[in-house]
Amino acid sequence: MKLDEIKNVLATSSQDQWIIDDETGSFTYKDNLNLHIERADYDTYRSFDEPWATGHPDSTSSAVEYTVKYCSSFIERHKLVSVDGHRATLPIPESMDSLRVRPSEVNFARIVDIGDRVEEYLGRSQIRIEEY
Repeated sequence: MKLDEIKNVLATSSQDQWIIDDETGSFTYKDNLNLHIERADYDTYRSFDEPWATGHPDSTSSAVEYTVKYCSSFIERHKLVSVDGHRATLPIPESMDSLRVRPSEVNFARIVDIGDRVEEYLGRSQIRIEEY
């Protein structure tokens, strides 16, 4: 699998195309078992304090890293934010003043968000999906 193919899978695949083990934070692509995503251990989560992330009923939010690997080779790393007491996982907007995210970043969040609430929380956070 080539790098462009991997990036396309991450940008376009749906969660049901992945084997998910939420307990260990492991996501394996069903069409190519060599492609996987690993969520960082819970003890590495860092507090994340931007208004869009903390403005929910539970103001707890944490930055969480996800590592994409093909076989044992590193491909890329994504930092997402777990918001509202871990009820949803969202991509980080361009800046605190520009609450926009790329469609590919949103799709990555859809893959790893176990609660399937990305769209709901993008709206709650007033984050716009657009290319920039």
